[in-house]
Amino acid sequence: MNRPSTVFPERLYVFDALRGIAALAVVFWHWQHFFFQGAVPGLADIEQQPLYSTFFLFYRHGGDAVALFFCLSGFIFFWLFGRAVATGELTGWQFFRERFSRLYPLHLATFGAVALLQALYSRHTGSAFVYPFNDVYHGVLNLFLAPAWGLEQGWSYNAPAWSISVEVLLYLGFFLLWRYLPFPALAAALLIALATWVFPAQYKISLGGLSFFSGGVAYLWLTWLLQKLPLRTVAVGLALACVLAWIGLETGGFYARQWTFVVVFPLSIMTLVVWHRVLDPLARRLTWLGDISYASYLLHFPLQIIAAMLADKFLPGRQVFFQPWALLLFFAVLLGVSLACHHLFERPMQRWLRQRRRATASAVPIN
Repeated sequence: MNRPSTVFPERLYVFDALRGIAALAVVFWHWQHFFFQGAVPGLADIEQQPLYSTFFLFYRHGGDAVALFFCLSGFIFFWLFGRAVATGELTGWQFFRERFSRLYPLHLATFGAVALLQALYSRHTGSAFVYPFNDVYHGVLNLFLAPAWGLEQGWSYNAPAWSISVEVLLYLGFFLLWRYLPFPALAAALLIALATWVFPAQYKISLGGLSFFSGGVAYLWLTWLLQKLPLRTVAVGLALACVLAWIGLETGGFYARQWTFVVVFPLSIMTLVVWHRVLDPLARRLTWLGDISYASYLLHFPLQIIAAMLADKFLPGRQVFFQPWALLLFFAVLLGVSLACHHLFERPMQRWLRQRRRATASAVPIN
């Protein structure tokens, strides 16, 4: 009996829901942007933020959702593309073409939007909004999706896109690992160990590496468990292990973050997978959040610049962002704009690029 196929359906709705919630967690984490003085944080008491008692987990730990993104991405890529890359069924051209058409159009659009908005903001305030390195050099890095490769001098333009920049490197590492190395699982484990040892130096790349490949190893480990043990046994065992892992965060000390990225997040994803049939009825209702997660992630910062300029000009300054109505209004606008962007820009651009490249490839004469 091929147990993994019974657990891995064509689409895991729990992943859609998780991705959507993680994207919104980052937005909560970045709510502090409204209180920056130039590039300097200006919020002394985090508990003053609106509806803090309800969303305190996101306000305090929403930044770690980026590591969860990486981990989830690693699991999905090892699941969906690992064997196809290893066997040559999926060529390098096909793989990177699909990734480029998915990531680059919205990245380029939001990069251009933030460049314009930062220029307007700086003209009226004398400083950039939160992220100060908005010069030609960092513009070139952003243009080539390289603002987080260690070449940068600091945060620039639509800075949340740093994780997209690291993803590009991870895709390259993933492809090379599966296509050219005989033991991808061992190689992934070694990369996790190296990234964990380096962390938090070279924070961006090391965080991406240890999280992404931890997610990939979690997929390999889960498929092995499901081949050896009954699904019910695996489900109960993973649920217990997941609870213990989260409890272990309380005693993690200095290594709590590494424990989170290498153990807690992968175990949580594995647990969601084996319990997906129970969770799917609710997860299906949140699928749309997953669909727009990329848009909401890249659009929230340019919308914050617009909101800050409007508050400075028409409202009593940034104090308005302590009000619950401001939070709810911002999220309503963000979700609406993200939905429109996903349906009217992201998906059409993705289809156009893929069809255009296929048409170009078919038009090349064969000698």
